[in-house]
Amino acid sequence: MKVLKFVCCVVVLALLWGCAPPLIVIPTEEELDAVKRFKKTVAIIEISEKGSPIKGISESAFSGLENALVGHFNLVEREKILKVMAERKFAERDDVERYTELGKLLGADYLFFGRAMAFFNKSEIKHSIKYYKSKEKEDYKSKEQEKGEDYKSKEQEHYKSKKKEEKFSGSIWRELKGTCELNIKIVDVGSGIVRYADKKVGAMSRKEGKKHYNDEKQFYKALDYATKTDIIIELASTFRGLRKENSRILSQAMEQATEKFKDLRDKFPQTGQILQILSEKEVVINLGSAYGIKPGDKLIIWEELAPIKDPKTGVVTVPKQKKAILKVKKVTSGLSCIARGKRKYIRMIRVGDKVSTH
Repeated sequence: MKVLKFVCCVVVLALLWGCAPPLIVIPTEEELDAVKRFKKTVAIIEISEKGSPIKGISESAFSGLENALVGHFNLVEREKILKVMAERKFAERDDVERYTELGKLLGADYLFFGRAMAFFNKSEIKHSIKYYKSKEKEDYKSKEQEKGEDYKSKEQEHYKSKKKEEKFSGSIWRELKGTCELNIKIVDVGSGIVRYADKKVGAMSRKEGKKHYNDEKQFYKALDYATKTDIIIELASTFRGLRKENSRILSQAMEQATEKFKDLRDKFPQTGQILQILSEKEVVINLGSAYGIKPGDKLIIWEELAPIKDPKTGVVTVPKQKKAILKVKKVTSGLSCIARGKRKYIRMIRVGDKVSTH
């Protein structure tokens, strides 16, 4: 019996261990310093709220955008940006040349400019209706049929049986919905060219004061009352509570919008190379948590082709093509990870092959 209990415990622990999330390897200060020169440095200059019906969302946009970029880029500290802007007397209307000068002073490769918009839709009364069958009443109907009870017509029979079979269920609630938009423009400090411009939208809603009804007459009476009094009574009595709820909803909507800017990682990929072939399915790559790499990320192995000289411009380029796509199995340090792929792909890979995050 004791042996059986021991075996069961081992099985349970094994299952729990298999379901546990992968460990997060935190890079050391030395590793972070070592990779700084290989990552692009960005400075978030401003996020304006100009034109937004609701103010006070720029801080949420700042923190959300920083969270989306951290690890993949070197971020210039906000305090340093404000200090340099104050010393050099930068204004919001300054031209691109002035801002590229600012970027050089900050040691940034790219400057981020944003505009945040927040909207709160008026609260709406929502409802749902459902009819469901009752087994007890179905049995009653079948007994009546067995007695040979006749109806005037088949239509009446269908209507009567339907009435007996169905039960009513209805719900009424107030829905609060907030929407946030974040427009981002990225300027290359070296050339002054806009490298990226996009808009992301986040929307969140919340159900409040939901009530259930099993009586159809009571439901429609309550729905009529709620619809008529929503504007006058409900908004007046819960105004403060709604303002607090609005703030929470808009903050969540902005988080959703900034989260979508993680696609910037694809626009500005990290690069590395194959360090070691571990087995028929696994390799070691010099990209780790200091680069923002995590388990599950996909890495592309590239093959460089022969250099080609363009007869028109005289520029020599080295074209490349995808050799394989691997998946990060484990992050072993701030500077390395183990990636896994199919045997046929690993056979094609050589130590020193170029790798990128996209």
